[in-house]
Amino acid sequence: MKHFNKLTISSVFLTLLISMPALLILSNIFSSSQNWSHLVDTVLFGYIFNSLYIMIGVAFLTSIMGFTTAYITTLFSFSGSNFFHYALILPFAIPTYIVSYAYGGMFNITGSVTTFVLNTIGKSLDEVYFFDIMSIEGAILVMSFVLYPYVYLISKTYLRAESSSIIDVSKTFGFTNFQIFYKVIIPISRPAIVAGVILAVMEAVSDFGVMDYYGVSTFVTGIFRTWFGMGSVEDASKLASMLMLFIFLLIFMEKYQRKNIQYRSAGKDFKPIRKEKLTGYKNIMAFIICFIPFFLGFLLPFTQMSYWFYLSYESTINEEFLDIFYQTLSLGMGTSILITFLAFIFTYNLRVHKSKLADYTTQITKLGYSIPGAVIAVGILSFFLLLNRYFDILLVGSIVAVIFGYVVRFLAISINNYESGFSKIPQTYDDACKTMDIGSFGTFFKVIFPLIKNSIMVSLIIIFIEVIKELPLTMILRPFNFDTLAVLSHELVGQAQVYESSVPAMFIVILGIVSVLILAQKIKN
Repeated sequence: MKHFNKLTISSVFLTLLISMPALLILSNIFSSSQNWSHLVDTVLFGYIFNSLYIMIGVAFLTSIMGFTTAYITTLFSFSGSNFFHYALILPFAIPTYIVSYAYGGMFNITGSVTTFVLNTIGKSLDEVYFFDIMSIEGAILVMSFVLYPYVYLISKTYLRAESSSIIDVSKTFGFTNFQIFYKVIIPISRPAIVAGVILAVMEAVSDFGVMDYYGVSTFVTGIFRTWFGMGSVEDASKLASMLMLFIFLLIFMEKYQRKNIQYRSAGKDFKPIRKEKLTGYKNIMAFIICFIPFFLGFLLPFTQMSYWFYLSYESTINEEFLDIFYQTLSLGMGTSILITFLAFIFTYNLRVHKSKLADYTTQITKLGYSIPGAVIAVGILSFFLLLNRYFDILLVGSIVAVIFGYVVRFLAISINNYESGFSKIPQTYDDACKTMDIGSFGTFFKVIFPLIKNSIMVSLIIIFIEVIKELPLTMILRPFNFDTLAVLSHELVGQAQVYESSVPAMFIVILGIVSVLILAQKIKN
């Protein structure tokens, strides 16, 4: 019992600590200043419109690409279907801002592809229709190519858990595959589609790297400009609070409009889905539909980056670069271990107690993932400035601030992973250990840990990927002269060294690819 009390106390303390930045951000929602009036009159409504436009565009494109490919690879067998199981996840390994650099370098006014096409047809830019990739529409396309795996992964997992009896019944009514798709599969898969789209939209609206490079004004870029350009932390905090409420409202509306809708699977009549083998033109069409997102989201930008890497790696990789690589690697590994440990405290406390307090602390902590990195950074700086003012504790501009930001941002991912793992371990195992007087520590090490170790590994991998990719939070909170691969790549692009930026970007991508392939194998097994 004493051990359980310690778990509960630890969970409550961590929840209060992690929630403090968000509370400080929200406290600025009603503040006002002369600068704020200027922002309202000039740019605020542009931030709101652009953010909404991006959300709608990314939601539309990711839902189409993600769910269509999940449906095809789950229900059908075709040429390359086993390959696409892994390949369609690979865009998740490349940060959106890195893909935006590659597409900008290929398709902007002076891009390599643009120049090649114009030279081939013998025309100038004024004589042909030119889609400017360096625009808000271009940003929506680029982010959709990278973020569709959120919808793909969740939808694929959901469809694999459905019973083939649903499809068999549909066929008895004479439905074609296309009719089964839009009359049966889409309606029953709606929770998975919406869950994936919500994650993709939250990532898009909180993106800084793509928006900054493409010159699109959103809440996140506005936070940076207000802070560093106008020198106003208060107004940056107010913008951050508006963005946070904006995202919370999105989550609330989605949950409210589906609260009375129920989705039922086959239950005890469950039968695994048997893949239908496609031949002829259907086989070709399935391959093309799956290849296009893979090509646009991974193969094309990766090929361009590889070429730039070949041109610039000798002049870029030096002792300073290797120090940054080791810093990134150490930060990713250390933070993933810390977050995985903290997430276990919350989920194990909920398992052994099953109290409302344990549930509330867990759910509150999970809200951190819905808050953009730039917003969290503003809240953490405000929190640490208060600590410095009243307790003379100087944490601003330290590695502690960076790690704390990662904990607030990514703890929810690890908690969700643990909850999924614990749900597969019957409570009777714990009860049996009590009857044998094994004790709480013995129960954990002899029973729980062997069954939950896969969830621990998955958590470590996912958090590691997220940490090495994170850009705005790291840029704001990092100590002086402390860079990561993500920050270095962004700074090189800002200095018009696009080729050189591919070197740190390629290291991030390779680390991400290895991690994603491990995840894909675990999903398949």
